[in-house]
Amino acid sequence: MSELPDYQQAQLLLEKNEIFVAPAEAHGVISGLLACGLSIEAKDYLALLSDVFNDGQAFSHDLKAFFATIYKQVVESFSGEEFQFDLFLPSDDETLIDQANGLVSWVAGFMLGFGLKQKDYGKLSADVKEVISDFSEITRLDTMFDETEEDAQALHEVIEYVRVSALLCFAELGKEQVSETKKTLH
Repeated sequence: MSELPDYQQAQLLLEKNEIFVAPAEAHGVISGLLACGLSIEAKDYLALLSDVFNDGQAFSHDLKAFFATIYKQVVESFSGEEFQFDLFLPSDDETLIDQANGLVSWVAGFMLGFGLKQKDYGKLSADVKEVISDFSEITRLDTMFDETEEDAQALHEVIEYVRVSALLCFAELGKEQVSETKKTLH
């Protein structure tokens, strides 16, 4: 399984290239694209990310490599049997506020990526519609957490809900893309 880069290093790379989004948001956009059924083999995700993050301008080589690493990791974790998918968020060493802001950025990115490709909300299951509604609420989450065990637990529960919900979206909408890709490979 591919490993995600260090979060702080990813943030510095994005800023160095004048891409002013959090690594969590970038991971969320890619996860949203894949969860709603973007073809796993698609190369157009870089063009979509360029449109969203860089006014359609081409990315530098190091940014392309960074996004390719994230893309590969998300594909592998969504496609794996072990449900190893994790959100790319600031580490547990960061403040709860930083972690919560990362979560909100990830969810906003997921919603953006999902919305870029999923045009027919009427055909979504009730479960996926509920996830999208809940994610919309999470983007408005008050991120002013106290550094208490109770707040840490509450944030962890929201993160776990988001993680499982992303997997649910992929299972319903993205899984058939993986199946079609695997069929053509065999």
